[in-house]
Amino acid sequence: MLTEAIILILAGSVIGTLSGLLGIGGGLIIVPILTFVLVHFHQITFDQSILMAIGTSLASIVFAGGVSSFYHTKRNNMDWSIATQYIPGVLLGSTMMAFVIPHLNIAFIKHAFIVYTFLAAYEILKAPTIKSVVQLPAVFFANIYGFAIASISTVIGIGGGTMFVPYFIYHKVKPRLAVGLSSSLGIFIGLGASFGFIKNGLHVSQLPQFSIGYIYLPGLILITSSSLIFARLATKWIHQISVLSLKKIFACLLFLIGLSMLFAG
Repeated sequence: MLTEAIILILAGSVIGTLSGLLGIGGGLIIVPILTFVLVHFHQITFDQSILMAIGTSLASIVFAGGVSSFYHTKRNNMDWSIATQYIPGVLLGSTMMAFVIPHLNIAFIKHAFIVYTFLAAYEILKAPTIKSVVQLPAVFFANIYGFAIASISTVIGIGGGTMFVPYFIYHKVKPRLAVGLSSSLGIFIGLGASFGFIKNGLHVSQLPQFSIGYIYLPGLILITSSSLIFARLATKWIHQISVLSLKKIFACLLFLIGLSMLFAG
């Protein structure tokens, strides 16, 4: 139990830092780590473990994103008039996909996660090649995009930061504001998805103790509590340090995570 707690607290500290600096909720780290914890410490099958890891990851994003959004708002890195245009589509996409995902093939979910980690690592490492910039779309198209990102994010178990941040930057939004917007929209991805994962897992047998549906409460509490502390610190650091080195480290970490998941299960 002590080893498990240390692993989850360390994971939370890394996730909080990434959330505050890059607007990334940390699901790409939570999912493989929590899958490992559930398989090796609780002898839960890989299929059930990855579903629980995704559900718990999305639930944790509600809290980490909430704190990050609060401090970004406090430091004028947030514009709720933009965020509200995307929220309906985000909620609909995450809630619908949360009800679909338990019926998907686990191999599909696993390989979708692996492919996304490699793509995210590549996008983070490569130099930006934007040739033109355009204004934010109308509300209808904003919700379509929000729906699409939330649906993909729910399958992967992430808050959508690796998609929302470059999207907003492309649409003439300043980078720090893009991070704040990404954090806020992650809250609503987490809320919609958590509802579905709880409902779908309530009557599933052989889940670990202290679980609510497909959400593992000890993992949620330990990861979230440590991530909240570091998310608050990171929103201060964003004005003081360059994130270029952090991006390179994170990209390499994603590549290693993708490889580890490729050979897991």
